[in-house]
Amino acid sequence: MKKIKIITILFIGLVVTGCSKAKPVEEEKAQEYSQATSSSVEESTFYGDDDAFYEPIEGRSSDSVDVNKAATEETKEKSDSKLEVIKTNNGNFKIEMPTGWESAETKELSDNADISLKNTEKEAYYMVLSEAKKDFDSFSAFKSSVDLSDLGEKSNETKKSISYNGLKGERRTFVAKKDDIEVYYIYDLMEGKDHYLQCISWTLNSSKEANEKELTTLMNSLAEM
Repeated sequence: MKKIKIITILFIGLVVTGCSKAKPVEEEKAQEYSQATSSSVEESTFYGDDDAFYEPIEGRSSDSVDVNKAATEETKEKSDSKLEVIKTNNGNFKIEMPTGWESAETKELSDNADISLKNTEKEAYYMVLSEAKKDFDSFSAFKSSVDLSDLGEKSNETKKSISYNGLKGERRTFVAKKDDIEVYYIYDLMEGKDHYLQCISWTLNSSKEANEKELTTLMNSLAEM
């Protein structure tokens, strides 16, 4: 399977490898400066096999985590964000960009990214790559096709099921070390209407505590239109 190479602009020569069937897309960006509403996000701890997170919401255990309260508490912070509407060959998306974030140039983070965002001051980055569902037998097959070996040696990896704004899937967090550089990743594998998505944010591991909350808020605001 052909690999996607995603070269970050952390100036550390890091290479990310993903699944293979994504095609280059052309991006149009239209910015609307308006009061952004908080996203409704639901998360639950991931247990068991790959199909665990397909259970209906009402069937989840009492241990499920509802972060709607946290999202409400962040309303003031998100009032400083701006709504970014991004049109791609694989559909249209909207996302709330915090202050200091901007769209990266086409192919700056990846030749195949549908969405590319950056905050160069914080050395933090985010992108979305989409794959047509018809190219895979199932969501499990899509997940299995994602190869993260080129990121380097992984540690402190966690997995949990997650859903936000009609998307559902799995969130992985981990630290990857390559060439003595440690990078912290939040890596979502999500199922949308007609596509499977890789939603990836990252920053230097030394900046994890400073940037993790903002990265999570940014990722949870993604929605299909």
